[in-house]
Amino acid sequence: MKAKIIVVANQKGGTGKTTTAVTLAGLLSLTNRSVILIDCDPQGQSAVALCLPQEAGVFNVLINQHADIHQYIRMTGRKGFDLLPGDRTTATAQAVLNAENRPLDVIEARLDPLRSEYHYIILDTAPSVGGIQERAVYAADYALIPTSTEFMSSNGLSQMLESLRQLVQRGWLGKLLGILPTFFDDVSNESKNTMQELKDQFGDVVLDPIHRATLLRECCAEGKLVYEMDPQHRATREYTALMNYIIKHT
Repeated sequence: MKAKIIVVANQKGGTGKTTTAVTLAGLLSLTNRSVILIDCDPQGQSAVALCLPQEAGVFNVLINQHADIHQYIRMTGRKGFDLLPGDRTTATAQAVLNAENRPLDVIEARLDPLRSEYHYIILDTAPSVGGIQERAVYAADYALIPTSTEFMSSNGLSQMLESLRQLVQRGWLGKLLGILPTFFDDVSNESKNTMQELKDQFGDVVLDPIHRATLLRECCAEGKLVYEMDPQHRATREYTALMNYIIKHT
């Protein structure tokens, strides 16, 4: 077994990255696949979404390169689904990586012991340029880019795609898994127009959208995932379809 590493990234905030990363990890674990979610965002919202405490796991793994990564892994209470949590100290780790000019493959190297232990490693990242996000993408086999279906979303998406292009030039061997439209609203002209623009510009790489749903916001407050709150909800069906797409294309 060699884990597939998927990074969920965008250089714009508010696109549903953490919701996507956490939900995807949970759904994959329901298919008898072992999954670990790595929270590379200083906000540490992955732990919050799973009703777990924020911890300096990512900081310790990146700063102390001789530490055993396993001691910072936490069980989520869900079979086959583990978490390497982060917190605000992750921002400090990013500053250190940049100040010391750590190599692009520093995260890839730290994740190497886990590749034989999990089917999937999913990286949740912050909406920032360079630093940890850049190294997280470099570590990944696949990049998934959630982008909200609103007028201002195109800039962050363009920046993210340019970042991928630059990383390819620097030796990244991964590939774009897809652009995931989020917060889609059937009755909003802005949402529908943005969706059409995405399809016109990027074609088949644009995946089926995730609709805006109040339940997705409520999940975090409950410390549950959407399929745990309502297995029949449209968001559950849409994220399940995304999971099936990812299994097929990885």
